[in-house]
Amino acid sequence: MDEEPCLPSPKENLLDLLRKVSVVQANQYFNRDDVELIQSPENHVLGQVLKRYIVMILLTGSEIRMIFKVHFNPEQMRAYRQSSGGKPEDLTDKHLLDYMKELSNQIGGRACRIFQSHGISLGMSIPLCTRGIYEIYADYQEKSGVINKFGDFWCLNGPFGFLYCSCYVELLAADQLKNIHYVDEPSDEGELDFL
Repeated sequence: MDEEPCLPSPKENLLDLLRKVSVVQANQYFNRDDVELIQSPENHVLGQVLKRYIVMILLTGSEIRMIFKVHFNPEQMRAYRQSSGGKPEDLTDKHLLDYMKELSNQIGGRACRIFQSHGISLGMSIPLCTRGIYEIYADYQEKSGVINKFGDFWCLNGPFGFLYCSCYVELLAADQLKNIHYVDEPSDEGELDFL
């Protein structure tokens, strides 16, 4: 008797997609090709206060809601930007927070485009920033039922140090995500978009 291959669950597909999106977009945003994904950072757990600041983006649709967060310290980003030739006026805390908000904005935008390629429309909030200490109020407890709720946590390692990423997902239609996967986008290098 042939056994069916063990297929990833909709939850695993979704989390794999978000991790890949974060790595690809970080490489593009920081103009690198060496950002490394650390799937389960040692000595850290989901819901732990990881860094002094969090930037986040909300992605919502009729059957799915997600909060995607990037945890960071301004000092690490200041050191990275200085080593990359950043101008002194771009190294203030306000500019660094805006710089990281734009990273979360781009990660959210890439995720939305990939979901759209699978026929799932998502809306996206503007990037938000808060203190890292507020992570203690986040509820990542898994729940199954009419609405499935779960969270995930991983790390991006690069010349900027460690950036921790976390997400919380509320999923109403898990079957809709069983075939979702990361799809590489064609490069828009050299094209300009005017808003």
